[in-house]
Amino acid sequence: MRWIDATDRQANFTVATTEAPSFRRVVLGRMRSEGMTGEQIRQSGATRSYGIRDGHGIMFISNTGDICPAGFLPLPVGSVLNDNIVDICRDAPLFRQLHEPTRFEDRCGVCDYRTLCGGSRARAFAATGNPLGSDPFCMYEPHAHAHRGEKGRQNLR
Repeated sequence: MRWIDATDRQANFTVATTEAPSFRRVVLGRMRSEGMTGEQIRQSGATRSYGIRDGHGIMFISNTGDICPAGFLPLPVGSVLNDNIVDICRDAPLFRQLHEPTRFEDRCGVCDYRTLCGGSRARAFAATGNPLGSDPFCMYEPHAHAHRGEKGRQNLR
């Protein structure tokens, strides 16, 4: 993740990640270690795409019409053939759960970066069968950094 961040800052093009929400935590950590204030971080534009995307700003519609929170999270909650996509996005229980990171479980549920990162809901589902579970790829240990509290979001206010 640090290599991707360094490459992105040196390249004359944007380097983006797919299904790597923990990258946001790494970038924010680097910016903080460089002494940037919350306002400077906001103005940098680096946080413009932060936050949980699955079912919250992203919706996947399959070739058969199934509506899923994201392309990597194959949990159909309706069909464009029968359902209104706006109603699904607003009211489907899974979409509502994904809108509230406080509902996440295990490490992701207690992580101080849960609103900024949220972990991969697709990897959590693939590993545990629970889209609200912990992202098994993330190496961050929230309890080891408990002194930071909710800084993941508060420092951007």
